[in-house]
Amino acid sequence: MNSALASIGKNLLLIAIVVLSAFNFFYSWFNWKELLQIQLIFGLAYIFLSCYEVLNASYKAALPVQRFSYFTFSLVAIRVLKASIFITFALMLYTSGSKAKYLYVICLIIALTELIVLLIKYKKGLCFISIYANYLLFAESRLKKIFASEIEIIEFRHEIFYFVKKDKKAFQVKLIHIKDKAAFLIAINEWISRNNAPVSKESKEKIVKALG
Repeated sequence: MNSALASIGKNLLLIAIVVLSAFNFFYSWFNWKELLQIQLIFGLAYIFLSCYEVLNASYKAALPVQRFSYFTFSLVAIRVLKASIFITFALMLYTSGSKAKYLYVICLIIALTELIVLLIKYKKGLCFISIYANYLLFAESRLKKIFASEIEIIEFRHEIFYFVKKDKKAFQVKLIHIKDKAAFLIAINEWISRNNAPVSKESKEKIVKALG
């Protein structure tokens, strides 16, 4: 099973438990304890598939390329915010006083999954920048590639690299989020030179200065 199948599987599980819980709201097929058991079983399967989906990306970490851990504050903020929203929904449902409160478990399962996935990404170093021969691979929430041939200009200011593509889309790399900044600077400078990537004169001077 690959990460795509795991993603499909976990989404189908989530839809199934939501639909089942919603129908139970109208038809009372199960009592509260029975519904809770079903929700927990589906929830554990959902958490397992979510973790498998993330961990299946670990093969990228084993590739023989230059790889640098890149765990940003924004990634943490987004995951924590999503978890907080679902916890809030869970509290609202639980205190609603209607049968809708039985849906609160689903919200808690999603919130817990978000936090577990965040922890796994941090512990396993699954957020990173890989430097290949002619492109850079960014792995955060999604995979993004920047080929050297796509770059219009590279700027380096305040310990931040700005990779501006010819379609005017820009990617930032903040050195503060990279564990081994010195090694990354050397590697990215070599990559720039090797691919003859365009860098502004001022940025070239700043890169050389940063290299010491």
